[in-house]
Amino acid sequence: MNVIDKILLEWSYRCHDGIVDLNNEDKVIILREMLDEESNNNLDMFFEANMSPLADEAIQFIKDQYRFDDNNFKPKSASSFSILLPDKFKFSRTELMSDLQKLNPDFQFDQGSIGKGSSVGRLIFKNKVIIYVKFAKGQGNESSGKINESAFFTLINSHISTSEDGNIIPITVILKSTDKTLQFDNIIECKDSSKTDATEYAKADAQLINANNEVAANISLKKRNAIRWESSKTRFADLFKNFINKALNGQLGDISLQPIQGAKNKYKLYNSSTNQILSKVIVTNAPETDNDSIIFGKDNPKTIVIKEDFERFTNYTFTNNILTINCDKIYTSVDDVMGTNDEPVFAFSNHIGQSYGIEFRVFSKGALYSEDKLKGSKAEIDYNNIK
Repeated sequence: MNVIDKILLEWSYRCHDGIVDLNNEDKVIILREMLDEESNNNLDMFFEANMSPLADEAIQFIKDQYRFDDNNFKPKSASSFSILLPDKFKFSRTELMSDLQKLNPDFQFDQGSIGKGSSVGRLIFKNKVIIYVKFAKGQGNESSGKINESAFFTLINSHISTSEDGNIIPITVILKSTDKTLQFDNIIECKDSSKTDATEYAKADAQLINANNEVAANISLKKRNAIRWESSKTRFADLFKNFINKALNGQLGDISLQPIQGAKNKYKLYNSSTNQILSKVIVTNAPETDNDSIIFGKDNPKTIVIKEDFERFTNYTFTNNILTINCDKIYTSVDDVMGTNDEPVFAFSNHIGQSYGIEFRVFSKGALYSEDKLKGSKAEIDYNNIK
């Protein structure tokens, strides 16, 4: 099945009558949502074919050994996937592959494959399943989000120079939007945060480093059209489990889960009263106590959120060692975000690569509503019904 076939199949699953139609506005909205669902890897979902039983067996064994969840795996085909290691994992990539080979002889560390898709080799499970090992934060260097981050690093670092005696000449960086101006003095570098130690729920993509080698600013970079804040299935694991169990047991009224034919333990969100596949189920009346961490994380100093497209960016000035960057939006507190189209909203959505075929994310409100009316084939459920 080629990519177009997979797109059409997934689209048909999400349309209430199973028929795709480019002339139907609601169905086109569903298609656009599909293509936007992974900001870092837009078409990943179409390559996440139903994993073979052997691949599922390998994944389950690895989960059990290292307490991994679905977010630690990235399917590449029915018989190939990548293991995505967290930042502070106890093993290097080669150490993990060696450890798995010791734990289970069905895993073979194929060092002869170095240079063929991986710089450190790969694993073969039962001579059938090909497994690569990567670090999660190193993924998607060519993705739209990573390209945007790289352009931001380049914008700042390209304006930092050295004197004839080799000393770095610090600059002042001013981040400016229509309602905020933030100034950071004596900046000598803009670092990629994925290459530094990260705390749990860290959100920063970039760090401004000052002449004292201190982090002057943690910055989360989002493109103007970014529509999600985070994947929340781990943070709110109990809420996710409650939703799945209640939906499968018919305890959520019209909202239920419809099995996907040929896919074991995979489902689509479904409205039984309208006989309609739902693209999302939005959680209303959710507590706002976690919003600060969802938006800004737990970095120190507190992360700043910037929304701007920095690829081919020209809306800046550099005069007298002062770099002024004009941004679309700058958020520094929850109050900045609430009441805007970027207000965080919890929602369950269809994603065949995740457990049960369901993902749980925090989206921007503007991606789900238009003037407080639901976009496309969505439904709402009260938080109190699934907590």
